[in-house]
Amino acid sequence: MHSPELSLTRVRILLGSLSLTLFAQTTFWLMYDVIVQGIPDVWSVWATGTTSGLSAATSLDLGLAALQLAAGCAALLRIRGAGGLLVIACAATVAFRAPVVWYLLLDSSTDPWFGGLEDPSLAVVGTTCIVALVISLAQACLLLKARQLEHEAAAREAALTEGIRPVKVTATASCVLLSVLNCFYICRNALTALDVGPGVLADLLVGKGAGRAVLGVSSPWQWTCLIVMCGVGMVLAGKRRPIATGFSLGLAVLMMPTAFAKLWGAAASDTLLDTPVGTLQSLVELVGSAAVLALIASDLRNDSRPEQPGDSDDVEATASAGTAPATLRDAESAADVAET
Repeated sequence: MHSPELSLTRVRILLGSLSLTLFAQTTFWLMYDVIVQGIPDVWSVWATGTTSGLSAATSLDLGLAALQLAAGCAALLRIRGAGGLLVIACAATVAFRAPVVWYLLLDSSTDPWFGGLEDPSLAVVGTTCIVALVISLAQACLLLKARQLEHEAAAREAALTEGIRPVKVTATASCVLLSVLNCFYICRNALTALDVGPGVLADLLVGKGAGRAVLGVSSPWQWTCLIVMCGVGMVLAGKRRPIATGFSLGLAVLMMPTAFAKLWGAAASDTLLDTPVGTLQSLVELVGSAAVLALIASDLRNDSRPEQPGDSDDVEATASAGTAPATLRDAESAADVAET
């Protein structure tokens, strides 16, 4: 007889394995830069965004690699928040890898999309990005399959172990942080449009002439993607959807390495006050994300406490009262994200 629980376990394993494969691809190019350029030069590129040549990766890839690793491990270890981590990891991979393929397809000697920067690794990196997009598409299909299986596996045992809603304090903190960051990203794009004009902003959004790394995307494109991601995360956290924990965790993991690298570079070059808006944004990303991570870690630690006498009776009473299965709530949350 077909067992939805067994099939769901297989899907989780496959999702985790694919996420770790994406992590390996991102890490490969990070290590490529380290080996070719050396740690001091690579860190300078990550911290300041400037380079004399063409690197493969940027500080954003540090965050993306951390996110892909966290999503893969959470799925394989069945850690709370794995679903949200997988969703945001899949979305971020597509958002920051698809433009690279676009850039490489349009790059030519007569119309250089990398500002005249050329390197033999261009085509190789582009090929790996196409592979990453294919893997992400497979992940998206598997996430939809997992949603279907969770509907089928809405059993009493699953209801006792899945779909825990975020703690109100954590959800509120995540919602506030993502709202503030959304304001920063919207303002940064608006200020860029005022400074350089709509035409140049359009070129920056599609990455033309902004190449400093083959895997790099322009800041306006990064801010635009984060506006969408933070907007979705803000709504999920505000409604305290079960998927919100992993989604907020994933955004924090994605943003922290980049924010830390930028602050380090600005502090090392004594330019912290030269761009106060950018510095404040990075500070909010770093400190706010660290606070959210601490709150989520505290919630997970509380969840792992030994069961107290009477807890099982309370759970049974809740289940007998007709509480909706948690797997269904997870599925509904996944549907909300998909529709968004």
